[in-house]
Amino acid sequence: MASLTRLILIGSLLLLLPLCMQAAQAQEKFKLIHSDQLNYNKLENEQILELRGKVHFWYGDTEFKSDRAMIFDVQKIARLMGNVTVINDSLELKADSVAYYRFSEELNLGGKVRVTERRQSGSLRWFASQYAVYNRKEDKLTAWQDVSSWDKDENAHASCGYAFWDRDNGYAYMIENPMLSAGEEDTLYIKADKIEYFDEGRKIVATFNVNVQSSDYQITSDFLIYLMDEEKAVFTGMPEFASEYAIATADEFYLFFDERKLDKAELQDNCRVYFAQEKDAPKESWVTANYIAISFREEGIDNFSAEEDVEYFFHQTKERKQDEFFNSAKGFYLEAKFNDDNKLEWMQMNQQVKGIYKFHNNP
Repeated sequence: MASLTRLILIGSLLLLLPLCMQAAQAQEKFKLIHSDQLNYNKLENEQILELRGKVHFWYGDTEFKSDRAMIFDVQKIARLMGNVTVINDSLELKADSVAYYRFSEELNLGGKVRVTERRQSGSLRWFASQYAVYNRKEDKLTAWQDVSSWDKDENAHASCGYAFWDRDNGYAYMIENPMLSAGEEDTLYIKADKIEYFDEGRKIVATFNVNVQSSDYQITSDFLIYLMDEEKAVFTGMPEFASEYAIATADEFYLFFDERKLDKAELQDNCRVYFAQEKDAPKESWVTANYIAISFREEGIDNFSAEEDVEYFFHQTKERKQDEFFNSAKGFYLEAKFNDDNKLEWMQMNQQVKGIYKFHNNP
């Protein structure tokens, strides 16, 4: 009985083997669509097909177009030169030259490389560089030298010296002076030693020497996590915020955006904020606390609150309708509100307040 079962299994495998071989042969099948000139040469153990002029062919399920091509049948290598276009499913690759290695499913691209992904959903993203390698089997792209990129859905541009993109896992990273700009022009720029992007959660992670700039502010830190779906950014590693009206430091920053415009900031632990009431004026007033929340308007600070071990110093300069005024105090909770001209409207401290007030009256 055991022998009969073994014979049936062997017979089934023998029947399936031709089907598997046919599928493999179909994948490796070469189909020439057009070429102005065709030369066939046999060199030792290799058979070479040379094509010239408006070359167009299929190799397996991948489409190729170029000015010239050489097909090495035994080695399963295709070398294409001049205006090369390779189309594989939703990916289009263009370059001055391409070498396609069938066994490893790898394409080496050189000169004016441009890789474009188009999906049925209408999404579009592209990479441009001087050199690139695309592995069809693993669906991974590596690009280097003068790398740039654009994503339609995110409306984001990027540039760097070296980039890697894992399409299957929805992951990419950039190194060698990476820069990412998101939103409309002058909305948000991110620079760091390394910038990573995760499709899941639409998350950006920037590592070391992080510098985030907009037309209104600049933030530096060691690490950044930007959650695009939540429009929230977390800065750690000695973060510092600087604008025309304020300078802030803390152990951690939490920034919240509205359409990629800064809306609110939360500072956690060892918080210190220096602020001024005039644009680019000396930032003489300050607040320290364990927690500070700041709300922003289009121009400057709208309001802020501080909690736990709060200490502040406020200097109101002498003007035509107001005296010069100094105020310093300690307490548990502080609130402040600014008017449309970024002038302090009111300030209130609650719980365990100890303070000093000084006025210089107008004569």
